[in-house]
Amino acid sequence: MPRSLYQRVEQPLDDGLSKLLGPLEMEIMEVMWARHSATVRDVTTILQAARPVAYTTIMTVMINLADKGLLRRTPLDKRTHLYEVAQTREAFIQQASARVVQALVRDFGDLALAEFALALEAATPEQRTRIRRHMKEKLARARHAAEVGDER
Repeated sequence: MPRSLYQRVEQPLDDGLSKLLGPLEMEIMEVMWARHSATVRDVTTILQAARPVAYTTIMTVMINLADKGLLRRTPLDKRTHLYEVAQTREAFIQQASARVVQALVRDFGDLALAEFALALEAATPEQRTRIRRHMKEKLARARHAAEVGDER
């Protein structure tokens, strides 16, 4: 069986983002989330302080991150591009979480929903408060987007 999203999700890692991005993608995004914009040379210089890594490798990964929608790429001249963060760390986590949950519900239906319900039952009162806040915020954004769409 090929390594799937479900197998990656089960890995015991400290940072959940490591399940969604490769190690070098994570390093680059950490730099980009801290700086908000940078060139490949900037990122390479920062990462090379910790270990050797090729400029072309960083360039390839940053192009891939732009293709995935995590970075925006703007030409500065013939050979240099400025990369900017396309979405915050929090927005990326929220969108990735939504995609994982939607995939689980699509693939496993009521069984996945029952597991989510059991997880909610086991949540601490503080977690439930945070969950309710996240839900209210997302519902408010969805209502606002629908209202703006209706006005057009």
